[in-house]
Amino acid sequence: MRTRNPFEIVAATFRNSPWVMISVCVHVIALAILAIWFIGKPKTNAFLDEPITIVVGPPKALEPELVILPPDVIKRDNIPPQEVGFLTPDFVDPTSPPMDPIEPPPFDATPGDPSEHDAFTSILRAPGAIGVGGGSHRGPGHDPFGTRDGPIGPDRHRGGTEGGIQMDKLVLDGLRWLARHQNADGSWTALGVRDHCTADAPCADPKQSWTRNYDEGLTGMALLSFLGAGFSHESKQWLLDPVSMQRWQVGEVVKNGLRWLKSRQNEDGSFSRDRAFLYNDALAALALTEAYGLSQNRYWLEPAQRGIEFVERAQRPNPSGTGLWGWRYASRQEIESKYPGGSIDETGKKELFDSDLSVTGWCVMALKSAQLSGLVVDPHALEGALSFAQFVSLPDGQAGYLDPKGAGQKVSGVGDEFNYHASSMSALSMCVRAFTAHDPSDPFLEPAARRIVTDLPKRGSNGLECDYYYWYYGSLALHQFDGPDSPRASGKYWGPWNKAMVETLLATQNHEEKTCHDGGWLISDRWCHAGGPIYATAINVLTAEVYYRYANAFGGRRH
Repeated sequence: MRTRNPFEIVAATFRNSPWVMISVCVHVIALAILAIWFIGKPKTNAFLDEPITIVVGPPKALEPELVILPPDVIKRDNIPPQEVGFLTPDFVDPTSPPMDPIEPPPFDATPGDPSEHDAFTSILRAPGAIGVGGGSHRGPGHDPFGTRDGPIGPDRHRGGTEGGIQMDKLVLDGLRWLARHQNADGSWTALGVRDHCTADAPCADPKQSWTRNYDEGLTGMALLSFLGAGFSHESKQWLLDPVSMQRWQVGEVVKNGLRWLKSRQNEDGSFSRDRAFLYNDALAALALTEAYGLSQNRYWLEPAQRGIEFVERAQRPNPSGTGLWGWRYASRQEIESKYPGGSIDETGKKELFDSDLSVTGWCVMALKSAQLSGLVVDPHALEGALSFAQFVSLPDGQAGYLDPKGAGQKVSGVGDEFNYHASSMSALSMCVRAFTAHDPSDPFLEPAARRIVTDLPKRGSNGLECDYYYWYYGSLALHQFDGPDSPRASGKYWGPWNKAMVETLLATQNHEEKTCHDGGWLISDRWCHAGGPIYATAINVLTAEVYYRYANAFGGRRH
């Protein structure tokens, strides 16, 4: 059967019935046009025919555009090759500036206003000021001493306000003065103070002949003022100067001072420029030790350890022939070098055993802080210091500068026009005993405290009662003995001393607003002949920090 092609069928149909095909085509075309018209016509909605009211709300606030600035170019110096052995993977190079600084608070607070105190405490929040006490208080963070677990303020002064806001302001103003008078190289020097003052009103007496013999010790003491408030080279807070409207990042101030000290260190670990002077060397070693203890940054470990080792080697031998003794201005090595081969005569032995309680006190502070910071410390050095303090002390609470025969007697020298406070030796003996033996039952302590409290801090009508050194060690000794953190905590001696100390520090600090004097101590005391206002300001700030700087050496208050 033959299959037909469909096209042939259509062609045949068109030939046989053309009108049928024409009709079909016309209908197909018409239907296509109708379909296109129906599909393309928009649908109507009765609702759309009604008028519509549109309510326009307030425009949405635009969020500020986040502007990301390119980072500053940071210059990083090469680390000396000899220090490579002290680097660790988590090492922080202190030559780089602290990052993400905390913006400074405004200056629009009026004195005494609560917002002013908020501004102060926002700066003084650095955790963990190092202390020489081995107390039981342990705070959070990396502070191994537990001496600072919160901002300075009335709630931080244990046992009461103890000066509260006023003392916070005193510390802050003192730190501002020190930052204002820091040299460009990071040091603090008696000779350089006037370079930061107006020519017609310098902070330092222009008639005084200053030297550079004490630069290392003054720089160490100034640094201890910042470290004592909990500020390390890593601190991000700002100090604002209401005098010049200049601001300093605290970490930079501390870092520059520490780097200067480190650059001054000699091969044997000492810091003094020509020959060892143990006041300089103990204070510089103490500053680097506290810098390491506070930050645990290994950049400061090596110079701190070398400084401590020099202090240990400088300690004098015990005259008994066994053990160690105290310290004096010169090092033991310097004395022994005069007698080669050990052929020392009686005159040489007297010089070799010569020690004084004042230098010994600073050396003990350095060694004890080093011990708490995790540095290597010879325990025999602290035992020797205790032996010397016991030797110069009497049962009635008096102590001698060089020996017990000098107990209660005046230590003469430059500044003899000032009244001498013999109780300063009692305070020194108390501190050495507390930080080496940790024995609250030591029978020397209470009679010594009784003597100290009979000679309270005061300026006097002519200023000749001022003795900042005595005020510092008296405050430290009594706060340890029966202050609010002591196991005794009676306040019998600390209470009246603290009241007088707060009043006198506030009265002697300079408050000349809008001058470079503001915040410093420009009134001379018995010992300012060497260090001038740098010494006076630094040691008085340290006195104001005794509330929170040191854990109690006797183990803390029993609760």
